[in-house]
Amino acid sequence: MKSSLVFSAQALALLSSFSHAAHAQDATGTIQRVEVSGAAGANVRRDDTAARIVVGRDEIIQYGDTSLSAVLKRQSGVSLAGGEIRMRGLGAGYTQLLVNGDPVAAGFSIDSIAPAMIERIDILRTATAELGSQAIAGTINVILKKGNARNQRDVKLGAGLLAGRGDPSASLQWGERAGDLAYSLAAEMTRTTTDNRYMTLETVDDADVDDAPLARRELREWASFRNTRLNLTPRVNWTLPDGGSLVWQTFIDVARNANNGNAVETTVSGASTEYPINDYRTRSDTVSARSDISLARQIGADGKLTVKAGLNHNKRETDYLFRGAGSTGTLARKVLSDAVDNSAVLSGKYLAPLIPGHSMGIGWEGGRTQRTESRRQNDSTTAGRFLSQLDEDYRAVVGRLAVFAQDEWTVSPRLQAYLGLRWEGLHTSTEGRALKEVSSKSSVLSPITQLLWKLEGKDQLRFSLSRTYKAPAVRNLVPRRYTVNNANGPTNPDVRGNPALKPELAWGVDTAYESYFGKNGVVSVSAYARRIDAVTVQTLYQEDGAWISTPFDNGKAKVAGLEFDARFPLRSVLPSAPDMDLRANAARNWSRLDAVPGPDNRLGDQARVTANFGVDARIGAQYTLGMNLNLQYGGATQMSRYLRSDTGPVRVLDVVGVWKAGAHTQLRLSVANALHRDRRSGSAYADADGSNARAGRASTAAVVRVVLETSL
Repeated sequence: MKSSLVFSAQALALLSSFSHAAHAQDATGTIQRVEVSGAAGANVRRDDTAARIVVGRDEIIQYGDTSLSAVLKRQSGVSLAGGEIRMRGLGAGYTQLLVNGDPVAAGFSIDSIAPAMIERIDILRTATAELGSQAIAGTINVILKKGNARNQRDVKLGAGLLAGRGDPSASLQWGERAGDLAYSLAAEMTRTTTDNRYMTLETVDDADVDDAPLARRELREWASFRNTRLNLTPRVNWTLPDGGSLVWQTFIDVARNANNGNAVETTVSGASTEYPINDYRTRSDTVSARSDISLARQIGADGKLTVKAGLNHNKRETDYLFRGAGSTGTLARKVLSDAVDNSAVLSGKYLAPLIPGHSMGIGWEGGRTQRTESRRQNDSTTAGRFLSQLDEDYRAVVGRLAVFAQDEWTVSPRLQAYLGLRWEGLHTSTEGRALKEVSSKSSVLSPITQLLWKLEGKDQLRFSLSRTYKAPAVRNLVPRRYTVNNANGPTNPDVRGNPALKPELAWGVDTAYESYFGKNGVVSVSAYARRIDAVTVQTLYQEDGAWISTPFDNGKAKVAGLEFDARFPLRSVLPSAPDMDLRANAARNWSRLDAVPGPDNRLGDQARVTANFGVDARIGAQYTLGMNLNLQYGGATQMSRYLRSDTGPVRVLDVVGVWKAGAHTQLRLSVANALHRDRRSGSAYADADGSNARAGRASTAAVVRVVLETSL
């Protein structure tokens, strides 16, 4: 890291001699605060050279969601898989997640940010030199509430209603201003509970398909999840005499999870698994905190220098107990584990117009992330007889340094261009008690070009060409083995990281046609294509009779897709229509991985189709009704030569009604997942020795929420 620090100092020294686009940026490196409701949201989207969608405050809170993923799944081209947010159907690092323009720390969950804490969300389909090129699929930038309004006093009290119980929630927005000093606090506390039921059918065959299956089993599971969470977001903003500012903002999330479950296996034919009757209990505590301070100073008449420093901390402690019983004996497996992710980031940039028609600039970022993991596993019989013990610990460190330059160029009144260049270097090292240090270095040079051509009227065309990449997740660098407790097999393997992983590199092209009409109507059609090298795929192998899955770099992939997005007031096309807004979006994604034989050799369970259709109607001055239907379809994916997975369709209907009881008070009633359809999935492994197939179905529940909102 010594050379990185020296280079960082050199980059800082260069800041005084270069400039950067300042007309739409603030001290956090994000676009200045705008109220993005109605026409303003459409105008921001239309005038920005970078193709992006702005999700405003009104849209974020519209359905009373308690998780950010529920808000994002309604946006064009965004899907949700296993709690992971994906753009273009691609997750696991292909989608860049930012908070206030900075990358989220390793181990950070997007759902740890309560929607009440968020000012707006920017969804960028293409990379920018400033926000980063770790965005093969795109970027989602979450902007936390600034809360600088004078004497702000907003309170929300809510309850989620499920069969037999309720989930309370409460949030507070408080703000004060005293001269040049503004300070605020946003806080929210929630409790979420879920009961799920799963049914899995497993079939084991040998190579002779004419024989009866070696085993056929039916597994019925029940699981209960309870999460209690507290969010705090304090902020202080000091306006300096020369027009600059000093801003300190902190985000703290404290969560406690309690999960319980049991499983009962029915053997239809053949042998049962080792523990056909089992149960588990998990208790985990998670603390996430990020704090940054940003100093912005005016340099000359038009220049602006911004320096920002931030710290991130994420710690998870877990106490897990599994108990199983079978014909061969009993097992009590107790696991105590923790994972700690700490990171520090320092960045700077100089903003100033250079020559007429150009807004040029340069900036730099440096950061260091360290992940430590420990796991102690004690196995015994349920009667207490010792069987075995496993004690592991690992440490992974990732150092990152980036420099960038960009130019926003007004070529003509109808043609705008964005030219960017970003260099980013990575240094990773991993070591453990039983692992000698493994390290690697890599760097990526990312040129980025974007064009915006405004046609006659309010129509316009977009085009971009970019070089992006995907860095390996820190947790995937740690070779700790996550073991399954029962029924280990090719469709239910143990998981282990790989410290030798390298970044994936991609070239990408994006095009779009956009048409704006009426007060705030917009319709767009876009297409994209990516060529990705050194794709990370999963490989299966056996070790001491147990199946293990681990990631490694292999092959190339081609990704492409089409997106449609439309949102407009119905009266903009039918003046005599009711007062309502319509929105619809749909996306179709394709991918091909050459290291895996077809058909369906797609990237990691990529969603083939996503779609949303929504209506928001205003009934007089007091009532608003809304609904949104979300559809998602994955289908079959050939994961490797012998392993195949399948995910069924997802249909989620959300409805909401709002009653404005007064100038400062309103009542919101919403139903999330009103259809409560079961989720279907499956996997199958087949080679010359035989096959193993698992088909599963998971239940879901509808949740009714009542929220009282008032300003004091």
